[in-house]
Amino acid sequence: MGVLTRLRSVVDSGADLYECRHCGETFDTDRDECRSCRSTEIAHYEI
Repeated sequence: MGVLTRLRSVVDSGADLYECRHCGETFDTDRDECRSCRSTEIAHYEI
């Protein structure tokens, strides 16, 4: 799921969104590394 699709689904809930900057995987909770590609470059979006 892309970040725009994910943002649209959580925009009404006022949630935080985390996304791997390497592969685009999205998470609902903070992570130290991506579960898909193991990158440590995780972006944090406050909605």
